[in-house]
Amino acid sequence: MPQAPDVQPAQWRLAEVTSPRLDHPVPVVAAKDIPYISHANRLQNLSIYLPKTPETSDLIGAPATSLPGPGSRPLLPRYQVHIHGGAWRDPELTARSVEPTVAHAFSAADASASINGIASLNYTLSQYPTHPALPYDAIKANHSDPAREAVHPQHVSDVLHALALLQSFGLTDQSYILTGHSAGACLAFQATLQPPRHYGLSHLPGAPGPAAILGLNGLYDLPELVNGLDESHQHLRAEYEMFLSSAFGADKSRWPAASPARFDPADIAERVREGKAPRLVVLDQSTEDQLVPVSQSQRLEANLSKVSGLRVVEGHRGTGQHDAPWEQGLPIWESLEDIFRLLGPEK
Repeated sequence: MPQAPDVQPAQWRLAEVTSPRLDHPVPVVAAKDIPYISHANRLQNLSIYLPKTPETSDLIGAPATSLPGPGSRPLLPRYQVHIHGGAWRDPELTARSVEPTVAHAFSAADASASINGIASLNYTLSQYPTHPALPYDAIKANHSDPAREAVHPQHVSDVLHALALLQSFGLTDQSYILTGHSAGACLAFQATLQPPRHYGLSHLPGAPGPAAILGLNGLYDLPELVNGLDESHQHLRAEYEMFLSSAFGADKSRWPAASPARFDPADIAERVREGKAPRLVVLDQSTEDQLVPVSQSQRLEANLSKVSGLRVVEGHRGTGQHDAPWEQGLPIWESLEDIFRLLGPEK
C-alpha cells in the first residue's frame, strides 16, 4: 500500500558507505528511514541506496517517492531488497547493516553497477530482556515501547507493508532479488513462500514476486532449533527457546506453521507458477557459524527440493562466524553476482 498521506516523504541525500574490505568510503545517494505505514513506530521504516551518478545526483534534495528505472537491461532484476537479522529482537542491528554490501555494489569508479538500487528494511522487534546494553521487558520497564513488542506475525506484517511501499515506488514481480540474514532470511521466505492469509494477515497485499531469494545463515525450522540441535550447538538450546518464545509465543505447537522448512511444497509450487514466489533460491550457510547449525539450511533445502519449478542452489560465499556476511559486505555482493549468472543472460 502506498505511503500514507500524513507521512512526509524522505529526501534523497548524498551519503557515504564503507566496508572493512575497501580502503575508501563510497559515495551514494540515499533516502533513509522512510516510514512505510501511517503512525509508524521508530522501526517501521526502510532505507534506499542508489549509486552516485550524474542522474542520481540530480535527485539530491528531492522527495524519495520512486525507484530509478530499469536502465538498459529491463528484464533482469535491478534491485536488491534486504532484511537484517538479530533473532527478531536485537535493537543494535538495523537496516543500515546492509551498508558494507552497498559499498561493494556501488564501488566501481564508473558507477557501472549491475543493480540500480538497494533497499533495506527495518521492522518491529520482539522483547529482549537480557540485551547487554539495551534490555527491554514490557513488564519490568516503566514505559511501553511499541517498537520492541512484536510477536509473530507482526514481523511478517511489517515486511509486507515495506514491500507494498516499495511496490508503490516501482518494485514489480521479478524486478528484485530478496536477501535476508539469519532471522531476516526466515522473514524473506515467510513473506514470499506463503500468502498473507497463512499468517492471519488477509487484509494485507501479497509481496511482489522476487526473481530470486538469497538466504544467509538463516533460521528456517523453529522447533528444530530447540529439539534438534547437534552437539556443536546444543549449548544454545535455552537461548533459542527464550528468543523463539519471545518472537513466536510460548505455544510451541504454533511454531511449525511459521517455519519455512515445513511449508507445504505443493502450496509453494502454486505460488511459483503464479509468479509470486521465486524460481531460484540460493542458500548460503557457513560451516564456521557459531550460532546456527548447518542443519537449518539442509532442512530448508530438502523441503524446497520438492517444489516443482523451483531451483535450489547451495551458495559457497559464506565463511567465518555468523555475522561475517553483513559485516564484510563482500560475501553478500558476490552472492548477488552469482545469482545474476544463475539467472542467465537477458533474452
